[in-house]
Amino acid sequence: MRAGSTPAIVLRTREFGESDKIVTVLSRAEGKFTGIAKGAKRSRRRFPGSLELFSHVHLAFKQKNDTALCFLERAVLIQPWTRLVTSVERYAAASHVIELADKMTADREVGDEIYALVVAALARLDARPPTSTTLRVFELAALAASGYRQEFRRCTRCQAEIADVGQGVRVPFSGTGLLCVRCSDRDHGGPTISADAAAILLRLEQAVTRALPDGGRDMDATAAFANDDAIDADTPARVATEIRIATTTLLQPHVRGRLRALESMGVL
Repeated sequence: MRAGSTPAIVLRTREFGESDKIVTVLSRAEGKFTGIAKGAKRSRRRFPGSLELFSHVHLAFKQKNDTALCFLERAVLIQPWTRLVTSVERYAAASHVIELADKMTADREVGDEIYALVVAALARLDARPPTSTTLRVFELAALAASGYRQEFRRCTRCQAEIADVGQGVRVPFSGTGLLCVRCSDRDHGGPTISADAAAILLRLEQAVTRALPDGGRDMDATAAFANDDAIDADTPARVATEIRIATTTLLQPHVRGRLRALESMGVL
């Protein structure tokens, strides 16, 4: 039996029997995995309120080589994010973050970029009330970290500058970038957005690039959210709705199942 430990975020929990919990986490060192926490509902020494949704913990576990389910030995809180459960808006936004991370990762898929982005997004939502821009930045950053970096400066088909196209920019159902008005008629559909929305999408892309730069430079997940207040202030409600529709369209081909938290969030 292999013993290990890693920082992790709790994605899902469910009760098992009278005192146990089944817990799915996204970890820095082991990717996403699921374990059973024996006596979790009774033990305040090994699991002192640390296996709740959104918990950021240092997790100790043991893994049998021939089983998918591991045994969770101890979980110690790294940073309590108490505000995430103090309002419906914060809870819904945080739920969207962890649901998207869950549905974009496979079990035991190791890579710390998604983990770091989730930590940065939850910390941001705990520090300040959620905005639609914060969530859109996270969505695009999660796509980029999963290998689906978006291009909003140019049409993905003819490479024309989107800023020169004007109205009628389309977000194709293929989940890749934007199409200019000339190319969109030859595609298989997708929502149309305004030039204002396309311009804000480009600013969001630039925020993602700051966090996940090309060329092998180190990732700085917190940099993705450095300008979200300024972008949000420059985004009218009409444009925010267009951008939400756009990012939802871009996400659809790359997630497993529906994003239920997103559906319940209203204007965010």
